Amino acid sequence: MKRKRWPLAEQSLFFVRLGRLLERGYPLGQALEFLAIQAPAKRRPEFERCLQQLRAGLPVSAAVEALSVDRSAVSLLFFAERHGDLPRGMAEAGAALAQKARFGEQLRRLGRYPLFLLILLAVMLVGMERWLLPQFERAAATLSSGNQSVSLLMSLIAHVPMALGVIALLAAFSALFYFGCFRRWPVARQLHFALYIPWCASFVRMFATCAMARQLGCLLQAGLSVYEALEVFSEPASGPFLQVEGRRIRDGLVGGMALDVLVGAARYYEPELALVIRHGQSNGELGKELEHYGEFLLQMIEKRAEAALKLVQPLLLSVVGALIVGMYLAILLPMFSMLNSL
Repeated sequence: MKRKRWPLAEQSLFFVRLGRLLERGYPLGQALEFLAIQAPAKRRPEFERCLQQLRAGLPVSAAVEALSVDRSAVSLLFFAERHGDLPRGMAEAGAALAQKARFGEQLRRLGRYPLFLLILLAVMLVGMERWLLPQFERAAATLSSGNQSVSLLMSLIAHVPMALGVIALLAAFSALFYFGCFRRWPVARQLHFALYIPWCASFVRMFATCAMARQLGCLLQAGLSVYEALEVFSEPASGPFLQVEGRRIRDGLVGGMALDVLVGAARYYEPELALVIRHGQSNGELGKELEHYGEFLLQMIEKRAEAALKLVQPLLLSVVGALIVGMYLAILLPMFSMLNSL
């Protein structure tokens, strides 16, 4: 039976509190026991499974998989274990999940009212098309048969419900394609497909570059060599993208290619990443510069996501407003035309 995942806000609070307890000197087992006491009764069996796996000697990232938490948090904990700063990894996991929860809530809040208006408008337009517009068309044809603009507007309004239905079908098809096909593709094919979507391509490049720069920078700062860090990437717990990239870049390094050349040859990275690697290698601060560049990209992603969210509601409201104005014109213009013909 598939377990129901915790709400993102609850996951974020859990990781933040766990990180704070570790910073205050609590052993991980005691910290989990302390949080389990305060957790709802339905969560306690998961805490017990997690504790059992820790006592059996499993890594923290593997034991946390016993909890119904987001996969991205497990990946962050895996890297935190490898660079030796688990409290920081807990804090980063909590912050990432909090940001994800905020983004989802903002999207739902901004889209809820305009979508309600669109549904209500679609119902009104269907009613107009079935009962009002045919009568106006007959009257307008009798009294003002030469007014082509009125006939054209009424025809356009009559086809709006069909257009909204087509948009809804396209949205449903896109969701089925994403969950049924896209998520099952290999990572390389997903990236290749996503890069052909104009608006999506920039976000894909920023996410891929941020993930590579932050995790590689943290591992290098912890004292690992580039090759050892790529060996860590090659493990399944690092996540599908970093696992594939770790193997690709590691094989290229074995073949004698430079790290910046291997990164620059990939279309799914920002061009600046190769320059940052080259500059960091020249001054011996590759780990620090990669980590700083990753933090910068993370801030840029947050700003762009917020800007995109701010466009959602005005755009939807503009569409709804245009349809409402068109609906009123479709009613009023034939009436004025008929009055002028009397």
